[in-house]
Amino acid sequence: MKLTNHLRRVLAATLLGLGCHTAAPHAQNIMLHLDAPQGIDAQTLAADIGTLKITFSNSKDFFDTSLYAANTLDFGSDYYNDGNSSTDRVHKYYSCKLTFNADDGNGNAWWGNKNKFEFNFDNLRRRVSGRAGQPIYYRIYSPHFSRIITGQIDPTDAEEVTLHHTELVQARRVAFMPPVGRDGNAVPAILAPDLRIGTCNGFRGYAPNMQDLTEPFARYAYKGDTLRYLVVPNSSELALHADSIVVADTTTCVTTDYRKAVECRFYIADSQGQLCPVTNGQLASVYYKPQPGAKGKGNYHGYGCYNLGGIFLNTLTAPDGTHAAYALPGRQTFQLRMPTVQTTDPDFLMPYNADLGYILGEVTIPASTEPVSLSIAQSKPLRVTTTLADAAPYADHLQFSAHTYVNPPYSWQENKQMSVEYKEVSRQIKGNDLVVTTLVEGSTYPYLALDAQYGAQSDTIASVLSKQCCLYSYPGDPRTEFSLTYNNFYDGNFNTLPAFSQLHPVKFVVPCHQFQTGRMLNLFGTYNQGYISDLPSHHNGCAKQLQPGSADPIPYDTITIILPEGEYDWVMQKDIDEFNNAPHHGFTLGAIDTLVQRLQPTDFALLRVSCLGSDSIYVYNNVPASHGYRQSKYDNTKGRLYYADEEIPLRPGYNERTITWREVKLQKDTLYSLSCWFEAPITYVDEDGSYYTSYGRFDRPYNYLWLEKLETATADSAICISTGSRANLAVWSGGTFAPARFFTISPSEADTTVTVYTQKTVRVNFSYKGGRVPGFERLNMCYGNEQTRIVPNSNFYRRSRMDLEPGHYTMSGVVAYEDDNTGEYVTTPFSIAFDIEANTPTTIELCPDPAAVAAATADSAPAKAAACYAPDGRRISTPQPGLNIIKMTDGTVRKVIVK
Repeated sequence: MKLTNHLRRVLAATLLGLGCHTAAPHAQNIMLHLDAPQGIDAQTLAADIGTLKITFSNSKDFFDTSLYAANTLDFGSDYYNDGNSSTDRVHKYYSCKLTFNADDGNGNAWWGNKNKFEFNFDNLRRRVSGRAGQPIYYRIYSPHFSRIITGQIDPTDAEEVTLHHTELVQARRVAFMPPVGRDGNAVPAILAPDLRIGTCNGFRGYAPNMQDLTEPFARYAYKGDTLRYLVVPNSSELALHADSIVVADTTTCVTTDYRKAVECRFYIADSQGQLCPVTNGQLASVYYKPQPGAKGKGNYHGYGCYNLGGIFLNTLTAPDGTHAAYALPGRQTFQLRMPTVQTTDPDFLMPYNADLGYILGEVTIPASTEPVSLSIAQSKPLRVTTTLADAAPYADHLQFSAHTYVNPPYSWQENKQMSVEYKEVSRQIKGNDLVVTTLVEGSTYPYLALDAQYGAQSDTIASVLSKQCCLYSYPGDPRTEFSLTYNNFYDGNFNTLPAFSQLHPVKFVVPCHQFQTGRMLNLFGTYNQGYISDLPSHHNGCAKQLQPGSADPIPYDTITIILPEGEYDWVMQKDIDEFNNAPHHGFTLGAIDTLVQRLQPTDFALLRVSCLGSDSIYVYNNVPASHGYRQSKYDNTKGRLYYADEEIPLRPGYNERTITWREVKLQKDTLYSLSCWFEAPITYVDEDGSYYTSYGRFDRPYNYLWLEKLETATADSAICISTGSRANLAVWSGGTFAPARFFTISPSEADTTVTVYTQKTVRVNFSYKGGRVPGFERLNMCYGNEQTRIVPNSNFYRRSRMDLEPGHYTMSGVVAYEDDNTGEYVTTPFSIAFDIEANTPTTIELCPDPAAVAAATADSAPAKAAACYAPDGRRISTPQPGLNIIKMTDGTVRKVIVK
């Protein structure tokens, strides 16, 4: 009987299994077989390559090598996983190893997974967060292969799928050997097997798609392919070497032999073509051939750019003192940073052609057994004579400069403005005209700029005069002498300028602290059909200080701006809000010599706050009623906690306030250790515009004071609050279910004492309708007759319990939760009072009491708002999202947070 029942169970299970098997897709197990290059023995392949990495993904984006180029990534990385992969919630990757097998049964080596169960389609799909019915993509990359193998796995009902790749069968081996130095010994180096996809900054840090060449490195490519490679020796006398080979049908060995290198001596030619020895600066070997789509990353220009700036060629020098290095024959690029030369050419200007003081030069190195002299660059001075009609009155103030615009690899940014060498030859006054002759270095595409200067203590900053002139008419312009007039200079919109006879200086007298606090003079005006808007800032040399106690404590400075005749409007501003609210000033500039515009004390407020031995300066161009000053600091050296939160009244002109302090003494029993800190009282605004408080939980800040268990009082002056501050002193024993106590400290000049924790706490559980407390939309809990606020920590919301001192408590607020039956968000007001007895754990039920809630609401009708201010003191019509300062009709001030 038992055997019969057993057979029935087995038969039923078998039939049930067959039914499920026919109704559902088969599990898909995957075998991957990658044939190794033929003609290479297994031992060599194992030594060269070993195991391979295969990466699966739910996206085929990592097939696209242009994405790697655009982000300067190593091809061995998973594109979207580079950096912080946790930020990408869409593209997922899973990598495994493909083991090397010496024989597939036919004498051929191959790579593959260990068994068919290792790659299961459903498991892979879960690992890469793939969608049902969608393929899984895979990628096999090795720096030893010249090609990347990719593919996709489509879902199928087949139990087993074999992926067979034969791409590498015809690959041939190219062995790169460590370079040979001048002495015949190997030189440490790194290799770019494909110089189009590598980059480095010397031997420092990141070097994508570069390989160590202290040992031989094998690259497998295809017969007839051209391999363009680059070798970077770690040497202070050997230049890098770029070359190419065509892959043959047999193994090829590539050795970079610097015994065949040529001693190269580097010079900069003067304007007459004479070679000038380079006796200073930093010489380096570089290769800059940026690839299409490649973008720089950090200190890297991107694929195809190799900067050996960290390996200076400073060991070898020629007899005349110029820099020298060994380089193999061919085209080669070198760079010099901040060089100096020996020259007798009076017109010599350093031919910088790259930003940050660099000269890049490409030279051809001939095959030679003797040293060769090479010119990296040549000085090309352009003589420019500029005649400025009616500019004689400004002869002492007009100045010229030169610049150009460069792009990577000549700079780290696109269209970067770069200074160009220039010098003034002569400055003459002819009648009422000013004639200035300058030399400008013309190796790049230079611009001559015209500006003005009124001395170290009073800068001229004017869009009207900050103009430029491009010297060349077209690339390759052969001219070396130029004659310009005022009409050749233009601004960014190609607006020409009025004559100097229509220009006049305007002096703007402005408090220095306007500029020191980040403000600028915004000037608007018209001339002809043009429109100017400039944001001149103060010169860097201003450091004038306030002079408290003097008749005029505010220091001023003069900004002189040369402007054409017309109507103007100006304002001091830091941002668009201040531009809209600050006083604007208008004036008419006519045919006069000088006009003075002064920012009057009635147009701004400057506040100096002296606190804890240092001054803080605040500037307002739209004078508010008050300034909110806040300071929270814990002085670890003195063990003191400082807190200030005051509204300081403001009036136009100069204001000052010295923050004075009073002590809050904290006393306790030896039952618990404590931490304490200050918090600003916060009032929230409801949707109907009424105000309410809610102390649902607390978070202890970084600035707090600690009192040990056996200490019964804080040290003298350990807790200091400013005399004008209203704040909550928060005290917490640190227990898992211990709430914090918030004591309200009102403005006063008298010291005060707060006594806490004189009794042992009692464990109190809370429930709502017999179950766990779901949560609160609002909560206010108070202890004793003094109405000390009790504020729970986060554990209360997980376990519905608090450790409370014996005494009387009131608790009110709004319970909030989602109804399990209806899914609706339910809010229920409540208000209760209870007493906690010593040594008597208890449970408090938060049962709604509509009558008590109604009475509490009637007794706490909110005061009306009289005025509303932003945190920076600006008066606003209605509360805005974030913190607001509300002045009430009863004279109190509330800090209100609008959600």
